[in-house]
Amino acid sequence: MLDKIFLQFLNMSFTASFVIVFVLFARLLLKKVPKIFPYALWSVVLFRLICPFSFESMFSLLPTKAQPISQDIVYMQIPQIDTGITYLNNAVNSILPAATPQASVNPLQIWIFIGSVLWIVGIAILLIYSFTTLVFLAKKLKTSILFRDNIFISPNIATPFVIGIFSPKIYIPANLSNTEREYILLHEQTHIKRLDHIIKLLSFFVLCLHWFNPLVWVGFFVSGKDMEMSCDETVIKKLGNEVKKDYSSSLLTLATSKRIVGGTPLAFGEGDTKGRIKNVLNYKKPSFWIIFMTVVVCTIMAVCFLTNPINDSVLNPYLV
Repeated sequence: MLDKIFLQFLNMSFTASFVIVFVLFARLLLKKVPKIFPYALWSVVLFRLICPFSFESMFSLLPTKAQPISQDIVYMQIPQIDTGITYLNNAVNSILPAATPQASVNPLQIWIFIGSVLWIVGIAILLIYSFTTLVFLAKKLKTSILFRDNIFISPNIATPFVIGIFSPKIYIPANLSNTEREYILLHEQTHIKRLDHIIKLLSFFVLCLHWFNPLVWVGFFVSGKDMEMSCDETVIKKLGNEVKKDYSSSLLTLATSKRIVGGTPLAFGEGDTKGRIKNVLNYKKPSFWIIFMTVVVCTIMAVCFLTNPINDSVLNPYLV
């Protein structure tokens, strides 16, 4: 059973890799539009990494089959994958070990068993690391003081963040000015309103399941950057362009050089500080038609990569 689940995640990770590359390319084309749109496109990647099946569509732009590895590959006399890309098939199939009838177990079964065990071990390591980090953070927050509502002030943190799931709390450093506190709280409250704290947690769990795929790591960090940039833009939009300079100064002051590899907390100063400052200073409220056209383009892109090519959708009885 474990080997079949492992093979299914290999299939999903393979398909999602093409979608990740597409989204990274699309971000370049959408460089001048509000970051909420490239951020929204990452939901297509999330779907591909979570859902073991999709619908067929003639509009699908996936260049490969969604299920290149058969669930019965370990029983094949000559194991083969079928990605739909000839040179990739030839490269992989040439190194797959053939079945040995005289042996009780095929070599490929051993490979897949070892791979599935390493997969589980990798997931466990990431979850334990994240949990341990969270425990140490909780100890640092014991001296926090309630400011109001769900907002706490802590002398032991260097950057504001949101932590929690159903009752998220906002923690801010003690050295913020009243002005800084206003728009930083707006930033964190925007995260909560959009459920970004839950999306990041879900993204981290998905990262744990696909830890073996380097493109998923790239997607995790770049989508986090788009999340923060889109939140920055919301603050500027609500408070006006006159706060750009002060807001950028706070980004620089509260920046943290350490990336948080975990589902929580969602930190204000995390990510590409230089890129976020540049984005804030260059932000201009887009016109209605730019927004409209971007929505249309992103919707078309999503449909093209959410769906499978016709006659390629295979429903997995083990995960559905």
